[in-house]
Amino acid sequence: MTDTLESICQQLDIITLEYLSELEEYSKKWQSCSHDFQQGFLDLAQAKYSMGSIVVSQSSYDERMKAQFQV
Repeated sequence: MTDTLESICQQLDIITLEYLSELEEYSKKWQSCSHDFQQGFLDLAQAKYSMGSIVVSQSSYDERMKAQFQV
């Protein structure tokens, strides 16, 4: 009985460590993504400011623009 309990505890420890590792990786990727979105909004705001009173909309973009990354 004691061996079985220790085995179960070891398996739970391994699963917990794997979970925490995955959670840490997820958190790092979330922070990176959040930073990229913030930078994109700042770049867009700067572009709108530099264009003055001209409205920046979807139709203002060059149709040849393509996404750098795809999800």
